[in-house]
Amino acid sequence: MNMALKKQFAQQYANTHVETSVSEASPHKLIEMLYEGALKNMFIAKVFIEQNNFEKKSEHVNKALSILMSLREGVDFDKGGEVAGNLYDLYEYSYRRLVRASLDNDNTGVDEVIEIIKNLSDAWKQMPDTFKKLSSEQLASMKS
Repeated sequence: MNMALKKQFAQQYANTHVETSVSEASPHKLIEMLYEGALKNMFIAKVFIEQNNFEKKSEHVNKALSILMSLREGVDFDKGGEVAGNLYDLYEYSYRRLVRASLDNDNTGVDEVIEIIKNLSDAWKQMPDTFKKLSSEQLASMKS
């Protein structure tokens, strides 16, 4: 089997694994996965900033920005109240700060956003296990 075919199979396996993980994840786990994806892409972007590989940096910054936008758009103001507003503001600030850091090739700015998202991720992981496993329907019924 040639190397290109092996790489194609490996990519297909990885894509299937991710799709399966997402389809089987609880709402809590999905948010956790988004935080992990944003952090991973920002860490990779930092490496490419250091290497002056601006094409690859942009690719990973754009992935992180897309995740931040998804997190921001997923904030439920009706159910979250003041906490939701604060979370939205953090996502909005992180998005703008990461854009500025990318434009300036500024790893300090990327580090600032990494710190914000890492703190949110750590807090999210500390949620009680009873809430982590609830489905969307179960969560909705609790808030009604």
